[in-house]
This record gives sequence, structure tokens and C-alpha cells, in this order.
Amino acid sequence: MNSKMKAELFCLHCNKDTPHVVTYVGKILKSIKCEECGSEIEINREKLLENYAAEFIERIITKPYRMTKELEKDITKFLLSLPIRIITKPYRIVKEVEDILKKD
Repeated sequence: MNSKMKAELFCLHCNKDTPHVVTYVGKILKSIKCEECGSEIEINREKLLENYAAEFIERIITKPYRMTKELEKDITKFLLSLPIRIITKPYRIVKEVEDILKKD
């Protein structure tokens, strides 16, 4: 899932602090773009895929622990949400991968 946030950062081209748009794919930084001059720093797609793969593996490894914590916190909410999550999870993963692979 792509997410964007605004930040005040120092632009090397403008030589001053300017507003920037910072784009993430999941928790991974994808690009930083100056809103004043339009200069953009984009992360190499291969490195982005490597980082995403490492994050994805970490999520898989920690999933049983996170699910156990959810179960302990509120068993009813967990059980009611589980069928929907099982059905939608493959689509959410495909969307994440598409966001990484697509060229803006």
C-alpha cells in the first residue's frame, strides 16, 4: 500500500528547507520529491524489492506471535474478523507487490 506524507526537508537543489512529499510502499521508503523545484530522489527498484522481501519475511515470521496477542486481547473481535481477513489477505498482498512493481 502506497502512503504519502509531507515533510519540511532541506533540498539540495533549492539550497533551503522546502516542503517535500515522502512516498512509502508499506514501511519502505520509495521516493522523496521537493514540491518547490520538483527534484526527486527515488529508491532503486531492485533495492526496493530486496527491502520489501526482507520486511515480508519478517511479517510472516512474526505473524503467529501477533495473532496470539490479538487473540489474547479480544477473542470475539479476533474470531469475527478472521474469516474476512483470510479472504482478503491474498488481494492485499497482491496490491502491495503491484505498488512496488509499478513505475510512477
